[in-house]
Amino acid sequence: MRIRDLEVLKMNFIRKIIDSDSLDSIVDLPPELKNRRVEVIVLPVEEDNSQANKSLRGILNKYADSELRKKEKGAWQMRVAENYEDH
Repeated sequence: MRIRDLEVLKMNFIRKIIDSDSLDSIVDLPPELKNRRVEVIVLPVEEDNSQANKSLRGILNKYADSELRKKEKGAWQMRVAENYEDH
């Protein structure tokens, strides 16, 4: 069991068995769950604000190849010129 799972066990929650028709205005249920009694479990969402303000800029830098970067510079312009220089 992971630490995150243990945190969920400590939380308050609601567990209720209801008629699935009551959920029509809230959730799009698949046909096999319609007109049946279903179990609904409500858990609080813990928001992790430490991740909210982080930028993804540079996240793939570890995969960058500096030699390919040199070739990429101007590659689009050269390819367009090759394809359309006679038009």
